[in-house]
Amino acid sequence: MEAKKRILVVDDEPSVTFTISAFLKRVGPDYDMIRAFDKEKALSIIETEHPQVVLLDIDLAGINSGLELLEIINTKYKDIKPIVITGHAKDHREKIEEIGCFAFFEKPADLRKLSNKIKDALGIEKLIEDVEPGVLKAKPKAKLLFIEPNIYIYAYLCSIFDNKEMLNGADYTVKVIDDIDLVLTALMEYQPDIVLIADYFMQDDQVLSLIDLILKDIKIKPDSIIVHGLFERKDIFEVQLKKKGVRHCVQNVMDHDQLMKMNRRLADTVAQECIERKLVKK
Repeated sequence: MEAKKRILVVDDEPSVTFTISAFLKRVGPDYDMIRAFDKEKALSIIETEHPQVVLLDIDLAGINSGLELLEIINTKYKDIKPIVITGHAKDHREKIEEIGCFAFFEKPADLRKLSNKIKDALGIEKLIEDVEPGVLKAKPKAKLLFIEPNIYIYAYLCSIFDNKEMLNGADYTVKVIDDIDLVLTALMEYQPDIVLIADYFMQDDQVLSLIDLILKDIKIKPDSIIVHGLFERKDIFEVQLKKKGVRHCVQNVMDHDQLMKMNRRLADTVAQECIERKLVKK
């Protein structure tokens, strides 16, 4: 049996390492994802775990910490492919090019393109097309049911799924319910293709109980369930969702200036799920 490919994600923001790791585990199930939050821990992992690829945030805490780590990888661990990710490209590009890296991404990195670049580094076949966000070869067509008890989040969801430019030709029928007690009735009467659960104000056990209700208590089940929210959850929660076959979209953006990118991420997650489930226009 072929050994798993080890990928080390180095970023001083745990939410970033979690989001990238969760995405790559889903698209590359044979990846062994390792996380580090500073230069010293990253070097220790590199020495003991021997990852094939390091995803490196160049803006680590500490003066030039990320650049120093990149230089050490390039001089001492030449079999490792470093992929640099930074939110300050203009400040570091010249120095990064001088040191050298396998690839370079600006934050927020397009995770699909990042996935393909990792596959290039590992010499394995790409599974996801390199396309611009929102550009789809097939056009999704599906009935969506949003479970959202908060009126403000309800308005936010409508701003995404009523936006024709954001949906890029997708054809969705949308229903939103704001009462958990009405979930079973809505599922039986509306029979959605995809159920989206907003976890902004819900505890882990509430989200998991709601998913179990959907999966166990109705005969005609949705093709897909997507849990979405702004914040990362504990690793065990992510594992439990995966076991239930549920996709998790962590939008992870609090800056109002990046609202459209946050919306794009959720819209793209729904579209990708539709295409994978063959919920598309004929």
